Amino acid sequence: MYSNELSTSTNYKVYTPKKIADEMVDKSLEFYFEGEYSKEKIDKLRIADISCGTGNLLLAVLEKMMEISKEVYGEYKYNPKWIEGYDIDIEALEKLRIRSQILLKKYGVTGEISTFCKNSIIYSNEKKYKIILGNPPYFGEKNNKEIFQELKKNDFGSRYYEGKMDYFYYFIEKGIDLLENKGILSYITTNYWLKADHATKLREKIKTETDFKYVNNYNISVFKNAPGQHNFVFSLQKSKGNDEFEVIDENKKYISRNSLIYNGIGKIILASQEELKNLKKIYNNRTHTLGELLNINQGIVSGCDKAFVFKEYQENFSEYLKPFYKNKDIHKYVVEEYSKFWILYIDRDTKVNERVLDHLEKHREKLESRREAKNKKINWWELQWARDNKIFGQPKIVGRQRSRYNKFAYTEKEFHGSADIYYLTKKSKKINLLYILGYLNSSSFYSWFRYNGKVKGYNLELYSTPLKETPIYYPDDPNKINYIETLVKQQIVNYDEKIQTKIDEYFKNTY
Repeated sequence: MYSNELSTSTNYKVYTPKKIADEMVDKSLEFYFEGEYSKEKIDKLRIADISCGTGNLLLAVLEKMMEISKEVYGEYKYNPKWIEGYDIDIEALEKLRIRSQILLKKYGVTGEISTFCKNSIIYSNEKKYKIILGNPPYFGEKNNKEIFQELKKNDFGSRYYEGKMDYFYYFIEKGIDLLENKGILSYITTNYWLKADHATKLREKIKTETDFKYVNNYNISVFKNAPGQHNFVFSLQKSKGNDEFEVIDENKKYISRNSLIYNGIGKIILASQEELKNLKKIYNNRTHTLGELLNINQGIVSGCDKAFVFKEYQENFSEYLKPFYKNKDIHKYVVEEYSKFWILYIDRDTKVNERVLDHLEKHREKLESRREAKNKKINWWELQWARDNKIFGQPKIVGRQRSRYNKFAYTEKEFHGSADIYYLTKKSKKINLLYILGYLNSSSFYSWFRYNGKVKGYNLELYSTPLKETPIYYPDDPNKINYIETLVKQQIVNYDEKIQTKIDEYFKNTY
């Protein structure tokens, strides 16, 4: 079932809370009526939810229309053409129909909401609507490939398909197609699609066909039964030219502009106009991206830490052991001096002895079940992704994959780490890693990445792709490089906030 009140993957109900439903309905009607509550506008109103479930959103708009009809006509009236609901769950639609009858009866009106048991994504609906409401189903392609494969056979599904996309993207795209000119779409979704790598078609459609009218970025889950989500309410108008729109971002209110929110690579940035202008300066004054200067690699994936990772040094395996660090061992500018763990570093070139094989034999079933072992890309006794051993021993910048703040360090020692650590190494001998380290630990980098990079809740997600895309000003002037290098060396020896202020000021002034 794909209703907005039922998760396909976990099969639990996720109801749209009344507060959220009222917010979405109030904003949609506000933008539609624009203060003109006339009989003509009421008669022309057409509203749909194309993933309606049992209808929390449609019932909220129905009740609001009862209030408006009383004000305009002097009595409660209901037009059965006003509201329609679509879903593939026939039982949910029946509940919606009955609930609408009960609600209308409360106002002394007979009737019910019109419902259609259709898969609205592939259904060729010739109707157009003034308002589309929705809390579409959230699930990705990873564990639902058959659903996406089937959709790709349809013209609409094929046109908007992107690998690793989320199913709810289709509902936004379909909703836009079903809107009349100047129609309003109001949805609640998760907020990651604003910058997701696999939502480029969705963002391009929004950019070319609509303008944002309203955004409320809750950045927390508003659903009791769906913890871990970062929800986002937004309203779009199917027209161009309405530049300014209202933003509530974690309770902070400001006005933003549609003409400024798309960054240099087409991702949507929620920020004030002033902040957006500053971010554009950073982008426009770049000389390079980090990916042009540095190799950016993820750490080791063992596929079975119980087999390869030890809490204590094992003399029997000394020739295979490497000190093994966790991401919490990385601080601003420096790493922990000693590791608390050790890893059996075994790649394709490693010749293993009987002692090691005897140890790994205890975990053989698990090791052989790894995808790479099944596909014969590795031997069963190897690390799943050992990476190139050179990156762990050469001079490098290391960073946490996920962190509340930007914390990057420099080390020249052997530093093997897991996949939640990223390794940044020179592409050219001329590159000064300490200058780049100063930038990565600066407030300018944090500001850029907080808005343009990958973020989950309050944490920066410092993955390879957004790091590679990050702009940097890398000067030709050796004096500028030496200035930051000197300050960074002082921070490595003894971190000082006054020195950090100098580093921050340099990059602020540069951009």
